[in-house]
Amino acid sequence: MKYSLLSAIKFVVCLLAFLFVSARPLQAADAQNVLATVDGRNITEADIADNLAAQMAQINNQIYTAKKRAVDALIADQLLDQEAKKRNVSREQLLQQEVTAKVAPVSDAEVEKVYNDNKERTGGKSLAELKPLIVQQLQNVRQQQRQQEFVRELRKTAAIKMVLKPPMVNVALDGAPVRGNAKAPITIVEFSDFQCPFCARAEGEMVKVRDAYKDQVKIVYKDFPLPIHPNAPKAAEASRCAREQEKYWEYHDVLFANHDALEVPNLKKFAVDLKLDKAKFDTCLDSGKYADEIAKDMAEGSRVGVTGTPAFFINGRLISGAQPFSAFQEVIEDALAAQ
Repeated sequence: MKYSLLSAIKFVVCLLAFLFVSARPLQAADAQNVLATVDGRNITEADIADNLAAQMAQINNQIYTAKKRAVDALIADQLLDQEAKKRNVSREQLLQQEVTAKVAPVSDAEVEKVYNDNKERTGGKSLAELKPLIVQQLQNVRQQQRQQEFVRELRKTAAIKMVLKPPMVNVALDGAPVRGNAKAPITIVEFSDFQCPFCARAEGEMVKVRDAYKDQVKIVYKDFPLPIHPNAPKAAEASRCAREQEKYWEYHDVLFANHDALEVPNLKKFAVDLKLDKAKFDTCLDSGKYADEIAKDMAEGSRVGVTGTPAFFINGRLISGAQPFSAFQEVIEDALAAQ
């Protein structure tokens, strides 16, 4: 089984390597490669590069993620085998000692909570009927988490050199608002939408990041209002108007706290609540003076591979979606280690 898994991983890595060549950044020598002709006029790689930039950024990131998972899986296999040999036990015995034996049993209260939280999807089955399945699922999750924790412990003392590097993107900041230490070694560029519920959820994770890393991290906010959120563009403009009165981040936080109530009258009310100059704020918002700046943010987001919100670039590395703190932590730790 182990050898078949290894073979499968090698196959995937080879396939991804082929795809990586196809998706590599446009080189100068390729720029004039002719892809088609129309009435004698050539269409070249250079002609389509801008249109494909976002897709290529996404593809390159997906290739890296797949390769990284495959490499991490092989590293974990080797570390577990080495530790088992060191202790003179089998791999199964090692996992029994360090994983299974250290996972707390699932309580009845936990099972009941899972059942109640998902009652509408149980198909009318009772708690007694579903209890064995719920217990098994929760136990599996705990064992997976404990095994991952154990592997992390082994990695700390192992001589591992990660040669594989993630694709990095240079994001133009263009004077965007910054929260945190301006000289911090870690820059998180956040493309977000004030009406997006997933973005509002991600703000809670950003608070955890700021609390955990303090002066090591600064957060740069870029607007990327989605077409499905009609109130988002005006909310983005309103945040710029609040910035004129040096209340950007206070207003930013209020917008996310009220992401489902961003009609213009509310935007003006929030400004009053923050004791901004009402006349100045209203004039700014009604004029639409910042619409072009928001469009510029969106164009930059599209260029670097943003297709939805929220999207984050940690020292140039893309994290897409409302990810948990642990996802940010992993990338931040990698970035700090690379300093």
